[in-house]
Amino acid sequence: MREFKKDTFYDLKHEEKAMVEIKILSGSSSIGGNFIRIEDRDETIIFDQGIRFDLMSKFYSGFITPRGVAELRNIGVLPKPEWYDGADGIYISHMHLDHLGALSNIPQETRVSLPSMAVYEDMEEKWGASPTWLSLIPRKYYVELEELQPLQTDENNIMTLPVSHSAYPAYAFIYFGKNETVLYTGDFRIESFLDQSVFRELNQGDDLLTFIEDNKDIKIDTLIIEGTNIGSGRIPITPTEATKIIEKLAKNRKQILATLHSLDVEYAYMLASMAEEMKMQLAIASVSLAKLLERIPNLPSKPQVIDEYVDYLTPFEKTTIENIKEKTLTLVSYREIIDLIKDLSLTGSLSKDCLAIISESEPQIEEGLEYTVIANWFSMMGIESYRIRASGHYYQYQLKTILEKIKPKKRIKIIHTEKPWLFLKNLKETSKNIR
Repeated sequence: MREFKKDTFYDLKHEEKAMVEIKILSGSSSIGGNFIRIEDRDETIIFDQGIRFDLMSKFYSGFITPRGVAELRNIGVLPKPEWYDGADGIYISHMHLDHLGALSNIPQETRVSLPSMAVYEDMEEKWGASPTWLSLIPRKYYVELEELQPLQTDENNIMTLPVSHSAYPAYAFIYFGKNETVLYTGDFRIESFLDQSVFRELNQGDDLLTFIEDNKDIKIDTLIIEGTNIGSGRIPITPTEATKIIEKLAKNRKQILATLHSLDVEYAYMLASMAEEMKMQLAIASVSLAKLLERIPNLPSKPQVIDEYVDYLTPFEKTTIENIKEKTLTLVSYREIIDLIKDLSLTGSLSKDCLAIISESEPQIEEGLEYTVIANWFSMMGIESYRIRASGHYYQYQLKTILEKIKPKKRIKIIHTEKPWLFLKNLKETSKNIR
């Protein structure tokens, strides 16, 4: 069996070797590709098994494509078969591919717990018909799937806790081991586009940090925490700040086009709320986004779907492209935005006062978007456009708040970061200032 590589961690207490062995086999120095193996005597649990898109982009392009799972394993894009040995269960924190991974890569009979079976089945249908490497993602027949239940502890002693992220649903996991309690945060931010009551309704429970604060009897020994934004040069824009910026841009505009990822429920809810406040009709120009909004109970605005773009039986009222004129906020996918503006122009429905808000995807490399090309089309069509991204991950200045609430007792392990050395430095400095 191949020897497992070491990961990066920070010991809060110098004690004897822990009974629970935690191996971060992928993701300790990359954003994405998380693979965490937890061994506790006779029990083995895996958290996430994502695709390494950083390696994918080094070896493949539009005309150089993978030949199969074996090749992707050899390059390191997919996890090695031996990493799964003896696994009692695989738990997926959310459905971005850098965490979900390729289920066809799983080499043995096992159970995979997913955030949402409905989301997976919609995506599986699309992947299965894809002429690209995406056809490798759907499971093999021997892989059993089940849906995670928030705030419940299963037979493997895993508790599922909702978190705010740019994918829905998204979860953190607590493993109640025989002599140690381990928390894996998954990808998360500490501020949501939703207020607490809406978040609770949508996720069937409070978020991770609220739950930890309210249940002080749960003591975390080891914290496995993501660090996507540690060392990032991006301006730290929170959901609240992003909402205020978009509101300023959208004020008094006659027609708005907004793009978003097909899993980003929180952002979709915010845009629906904005449409209601501005007394604009909410329209949908994408099958994936129509299915996204169908999952939101008590939408603040009643949407219409554009018949030319949404061709399945949906509970939403249908309209046509000719009716998408002024006083309309239209939600559209990144891949369909250019077709939409061409169709609006051809039918005379494109307003001279049209505004486009492009929300950058997370992870961007998964979408393979070309923002410059999109911006060139906007410019040619006379559309004012802006790009914005409220990260689905917390920022460095929020690390102290997180550690003060979770209070890990023994050690902190680092994952989902390109700069583990900088993350480790931040952890050491931050830990010194926590009472």
